[in-house]
Amino acid sequence: MPSPISNSIARVLRDTKISNSEVNSLISEARRNLTPEVKAELNTLLQQHGDKFSNGGKRDLQRFLGTTNVITPPSPQPPPPPPTPKDLADPAVLNKHTTDTTWKPVQDGKLFVDSISYDDVVQGSIGDCYLAAALSSVAHANPDAIKNAIKDNGDNTYTVRFFEYGREVKVTVDGDLAQSSMGTQRYAKSRQGNEMWVGLLEKAYAQWKGGYEAIGNGGHASAVMTALTGKSTSWSSSTGNLDVLYQSVKRGADGKKPMAAPTHGKDSGVDYNGTGVYAWHMYTVLGAVEENGQKYIQLRNPWGRSEHGSDGKDDGIFKMKLEDFGKLYQGVNIGY
Repeated sequence: MPSPISNSIARVLRDTKISNSEVNSLISEARRNLTPEVKAELNTLLQQHGDKFSNGGKRDLQRFLGTTNVITPPSPQPPPPPPTPKDLADPAVLNKHTTDTTWKPVQDGKLFVDSISYDDVVQGSIGDCYLAAALSSVAHANPDAIKNAIKDNGDNTYTVRFFEYGREVKVTVDGDLAQSSMGTQRYAKSRQGNEMWVGLLEKAYAQWKGGYEAIGNGGHASAVMTALTGKSTSWSSSTGNLDVLYQSVKRGADGKKPMAAPTHGKDSGVDYNGTGVYAWHMYTVLGAVEENGQKYIQLRNPWGRSEHGSDGKDDGIFKMKLEDFGKLYQGVNIGY
């Protein structure tokens, strides 16, 4: 006994071509009573009269017969909504800033703007020059170490990976950064106003160590380098042979190792007047170079300004004669 769709098939075969609308009518009718007999008749129609179908109609019928128990195509699913931004507890600010600090998102904030550069880093109103100099030194030697240390979670939070005794330590902070009552970013920042990686790394380090007061009264650049890279550091003193120190710095630069140099204290007897260099301060070491027989150490002030010499830029980047470096700096921390 022919199936209920037989008459409809016979009707469309009277035409020279089977149009898309006729195919759609056959499919609609078949859906109402999709039995094995109906599918068999439609398959026969395709096999024996495939040349009569328009391209679209033939494809639609093939697709329909290729499905099994689907009566109607599923409705397209809307994309998942973006994650709800999170607001996490922020680390405690410096004690002197507790009454005039607010936490706000960075306007048009981006984790990275262009490439990661040592010159992105600008120290804020906090005594953590060691941290800023170390961030700049790692960015100079191995910018991928900075990039790989921060994960954007997509919900206004960022997870920063540090290392401690060879083990990973992960600290998650939100994207809000401390601002003063004047509306400026209070602590470490990037030269690019909307770039966030500098402030976020400092914030995560403060969260890990117990607040900005815990990290804002001096420290060791070597500890920050190790926390970022997982590798230890060596020390080359300026009290020994300065040519040995020069070669150590040159090898460090050639090997893309992070390096930083501390100055002496104010009570050390070293006279910093007129040098453009500051006591109790940490500088990023960028490399060593020899010009016309004179050896120089290349440095950067993490303030992003105020420098030795007069190259006319005042961007904190300068070179110093090796013998002057030996007088004004204690030595150089060099990462492995």
